Amino acid sequence: MKKLMFLFFLMVALAFVLAPLFGQESDLTGTWVGSTYIADSGDDQVTLVLQKEGEAYSGTVSDSMGMANEAKLENGKFVDGKLTGEFTIFNGSDYVKIKLTLKLNGELLVGNWESADGESGSLELKRKS
Repeated sequence: MKKLMFLFFLMVALAFVLAPLFGQESDLTGTWVGSTYIADSGDDQVTLVLQKEGEAYSGTVSDSMGMANEAKLENGKFVDGKLTGEFTIFNGSDYVKIKLTLKLNGELLVGNWESADGESGSLELKRKS
């Protein structure tokens, strides 16, 4: 009887530990904050607000330099632990499309951004809410 109870509790424990590996993708809905470095400009604080819509994500991107003022996130997808999407900023003279590629790493989204004109930088965001 003790052996049977031990096996039962072992199975339950394994189910809790392994369930996230076989479950659905995480829900990234919420507010994520962090920073990036922009050449010739310095550190820029970034806020990403995400909403899940079926299999896709929408939302907004804002930054402390004012280039992205609640810019609309487009083509937001979360596949295999990786969030991708695009948004448009105004750099003072032109509108520029920015591509995001971020990987979920615990409670962080870590990756990079790249502009259509070839600029890029790393980005790390932490879930705020």
